[in-house]
Amino acid sequence: MSASNSSKQLFSFYALFFFSLICSIKSDELQVLLKLKSALQSSSSDVFSSWDSSTSPCRFSGITCDGNGTVTQIELSNRMLAGVLPFDSICQLQSLEKLSMGFNSLYGAVTEDLNNCVKLQYLDLGNNAFTGAFPAISSLNQLQYLYLNESGFSGTFPWKSLENMSNLVQLSVGDNPFDPTPFPEEVLKLEKLNWLYMANCSLQGKIPAGIGDLTELIDLELSDNNISGEIPAEIVKLQKLWMLELYNNSITGKLPSGLGNLSNLEFFDASMNYLEGNLSELRTLTNLVSLQLFLNQFSGEVPAEFGEFKKLVNLSLYTNQLTGPLPQKLGSWAKFDFIDVSENFLSGPIPPDMCKQGTMKELYMLQNSFTGEIPATYANCSTLREFRVSNNSLSGTFPSGIWGLPVVESIDIELNQIEGEITSDIKNAKSLRIITAGHNKLTGELPEEISQAAALVKVKLNNNQLSGQIPSFLWSLQTLNYLDLSGNKLSG
Repeated sequence: MSASNSSKQLFSFYALFFFSLICSIKSDELQVLLKLKSALQSSSSDVFSSWDSSTSPCRFSGITCDGNGTVTQIELSNRMLAGVLPFDSICQLQSLEKLSMGFNSLYGAVTEDLNNCVKLQYLDLGNNAFTGAFPAISSLNQLQYLYLNESGFSGTFPWKSLENMSNLVQLSVGDNPFDPTPFPEEVLKLEKLNWLYMANCSLQGKIPAGIGDLTELIDLELSDNNISGEIPAEIVKLQKLWMLELYNNSITGKLPSGLGNLSNLEFFDASMNYLEGNLSELRTLTNLVSLQLFLNQFSGEVPAEFGEFKKLVNLSLYTNQLTGPLPQKLGSWAKFDFIDVSENFLSGPIPPDMCKQGTMKELYMLQNSFTGEIPATYANCSTLREFRVSNNSLSGTFPSGIWGLPVVESIDIELNQIEGEITSDIKNAKSLRIITAGHNKLTGELPEEISQAAALVKVKLNNNQLSGQIPSFLWSLQTLNYLDLSGNKLSG
């Protein structure tokens, strides 16, 4: 036999062997996927309608293959799936790089068989109903994305498993009832992280200074834990930070010096802590979209620079010890949505242009010392649902158009010195449920049109200067269950 023929036969042998191997792998992969389908057969989803034994797995809905026809991705998130995942079978897919099963109703345990998915780069099991502890996954050292949030995991989380995951970019383990633990040192070594979600996962103790080493972070969320101590000064090293959420902890002290250098910060929420000092560190955060610092112990004035923030749409500073006026241009630039500065010691006039863009929904400014008239501009704020300015020192005539705002649900102006009448505009207030306007200087008669505000549940107009007969048409308001007209000049 010639050397040429021998070479051809050898090539043919290897080609046949390789082809047989590929066919065997594809057959195995088909069986793995059919087993997955069987395990989730109770699901109310049609995703498996294309999963048929006569069809190539690469044509299955949610399955991606590489150029050789080998399964590399399972993307079945948010598909109304229910059942127990057979990880012993799934991890036989030797080229699997992505397993995305988030936002389903999967239950049972996640077994240690998950360790056999050694090529995984993306794992999403978040927003499910698993039980028990999450297993150690030290062998998954190629992971870049790990989402386990809100999935029912409990016990001790295997933080040491993260030590070899140097390429991890996003880590989400929040909203699981893990055993209480200090901030894990292993996380501080993941220097490529740009997203860290560890809210509501039983963290306790201080935020370590090492958090400043995670300089790629864009999103840092540590809310709803038992974190104490001060916000570490090193947090100002996180120059790429876009969102910082620390609310509902036991954090003390002042805002760290240099926080205002986080020029990319758009969302900052440190509400429900024990923070003190003034807000001057925030005056240069001109990209803020939402600032929430309610239920703290902040004092001093609201920085005048807030009035020039072009992106600000949400501001919540209630229940602090803030003093002085609000910037008069506050909320006038962007599509402002919400303000709550109640329960402070603020004074001066109400900023007039917070509904300038026609988008404001809620205005809460009660229990302060605001003075002057209510700006007439709010009579045109057709998106406003809540208008609450009670317990201030406001005066002047109440803008009549506010009574008739089409989606307003609550008008709360009591305990002021407001004058004027309840006008016929109220006939347009089809969503109005609550009027609390006692202890003011309102005059005139109650308009018959109030009977067209059919959603009214509570009307409190006591201690004003209303006159005339108590109108019988009030009793046509079928949902009305509270009415106080005492302390007026009404008869009948």
